[in-house]
Amino acid sequence: MIKTRHFIILMACFLGICFPPEAEPVNRKDLRETVKQGCQSIPEVKFQEILKEYLCKRLGKEKSDIIVSRLKVFGNRPVPAGKISFQPFQKEKRRLEGYVRLIVIISVNGVAKNRVKLSGWVDAFESVVVTNHNIKKGTTIKKDDLYLTRKNISHLPPNILTDMGQAIGLTAKNNIKADSVLKKWMLEKSPAVDKGDLVTIVAESCDIKVTVPGRSLERGSLGELIRVQNSMSKKEIYARVISNSTVVVDF
Repeated sequence: MIKTRHFIILMACFLGICFPPEAEPVNRKDLRETVKQGCQSIPEVKFQEILKEYLCKRLGKEKSDIIVSRLKVFGNRPVPAGKISFQPFQKEKRRLEGYVRLIVIISVNGVAKNRVKLSGWVDAFESVVVTNHNIKKGTTIKKDDLYLTRKNISHLPPNILTDMGQAIGLTAKNNIKADSVLKKWMLEKSPAVDKGDLVTIVAESCDIKVTVPGRSLERGSLGELIRVQNSMSKKEIYARVISNSTVVVDF
């Protein structure tokens, strides 16, 4: 009987050591909440602000000049708690109107933690130069020929003129219709010398200056190199136009 009692006590002790009381089940929801407490999420509206600020800085525009739509954010995962900073940049240097893609490096306390990709449609508005009426080929542009109007430049080519000073004094290369947005290729410098014009060819070196009569073999604007012919030797040379009657040989 005594042996039986000792055996039961020993078994109870053995079972108590090998089989501890069952632990309470883990609440997965509580575990997720505990993890979340050490992280922070970034709302998509913040990325829209980042994209808009980046565009304003690069394009030199006010926020009212830019509209961002159809924004898509890829890879926006929670990051650890701490001070967040953003570093946006373009992987490929493309035009910042129309469809734009951007990469944002997210750092926490100065350490990079995530890389987010952004894409969206950007409408940028700016004043552009427009013709006031029909302009014929060869016409020298004056201020009265132009006006400024605000347009969505996202739908326009990149070589448009945004300042009337860029066009005044230039010549129309072709006929231009009224209300046309002016582009750089539509205009050229007004020629100071036309083909066949008589000119004075100046050659100067140190204290020696020689002038001879000549004839222009092509049109040329101020500062341009053109072919001219020495009327005395009939030799063709290149000279720089400095006025409507004088060209200078560069040495």
